[in-house]
Amino acid sequence: MNSKNETDYVLGTHDAEIGRLHLQHGIWRELVHDCWKRAGIGAGQRIIDIGCGPGFASVDLADIVGDKGEVIGIERSERFIDYAKGISTARAVENISFLQADVMLDELNVADADAIWCRWLSIFVSDPALLVQKMTAMLKPGGKLIFHEYVHYETYQSVPHSQHIEEFVQHVMKSWREFGGEPNVARYLPEHLSVAGCRILETRPISFSAQPHQPVWQWPASFIDINLQRMLELGQVDEAWATKLRAEFAALESNPNALLITPMVLEIIAEKL
Repeated sequence: MNSKNETDYVLGTHDAEIGRLHLQHGIWRELVHDCWKRAGIGAGQRIIDIGCGPGFASVDLADIVGDKGEVIGIERSERFIDYAKGISTARAVENISFLQADVMLDELNVADADAIWCRWLSIFVSDPALLVQKMTAMLKPGGKLIFHEYVHYETYQSVPHSQHIEEFVQHVMKSWREFGGEPNVARYLPEHLSVAGCRILETRPISFSAQPHQPVWQWPASFIDINLQRMLELGQVDEAWATKLRAEFAALESNPNALLITPMVLEIIAEKL
């Protein structure tokens, strides 16, 4: 295993993060499937899941395109690739393959795709314009680029207001930028798509508001829990500050009138001209 490919992941590739990603996929699954449907993903198509992580979306896409279709998951983490292969094998999914590669550095030799699904990858790359160009090159003319990326991360807030959750959001954004990414990358994607020879067909903003008893609450809550531990590991915050955040969050979670408002995602469906 290439340890650098694991340790330089901002959020890590450990079991807890895989569990969080599974929870996240479940929360978003209905919205994502609707997006894929509107983008025209269907039976017999060749689909690329770029930055596929542990493969949850890849397996869903394989079900949609069916036996005559094909899904290629691209991911640089060996650990995520191994997990993705494991779940596809367990479900006897045969129309799927996984390629371990760094999309920003490696020659992928993948082409003629009908669509590419990209969720929360652009925020972590140092050159999203290059990413869009490389993705466009993998599409056939008329192929679709489909993004879910953050456009206004600062909308991640609590009601009532929590000072330490607000500071947590700022720490997250600072951390991602220090790793070379941009939390609000979706603001720049329309221009990158135009330069790459694509036109936008559809956009919509997506944000959730959840109370403690609702399943959606667990998505931002799990992110705070797991990412806080990652921040401690990286020395980005100290234990005293973390203790205060945990206390404020516990008080919030015990308040039946509390709300967590999630960071705003921009959905973009674009077409290669």
